Amino acid sequence: MRREDEIQRALEALAELKIMADTVVVHGNREYNPGWHTALDLRNLLTVSEAVALSAIARKESRGAHFRDDYPNKSEEAAKFNHVIKLQPDVRCSSRRSLCRL
Repeated sequence: MRREDEIQRALEALAELKIMADTVVVHGNREYNPGWHTALDLRNLLTVSEAVALSAIARKESRGAHFRDDYPNKSEEAAKFNHVIKLQPDVRCSSRRSLCRL
């Protein structure tokens, strides 16, 4: 269950984790070293987590696995578009993209 204030706190925590991720080092080599692979993936994992949180804030409804305590009902209007998050230098751009009718 999600609420906007909790998602905002998650974004703040992600910003702190990004700062800490800049100092991550792993010793050894890549063979049999899952920490090495995680360290390489860490920046991408944080970026995807931020995109999910931004989309969750933008979606003012509950639908499927995305259930919001502060918006418990489905919105028929929200079923007509996807949220698109674009990564740009130092900025996350959020927009809506209409779904194509099949």
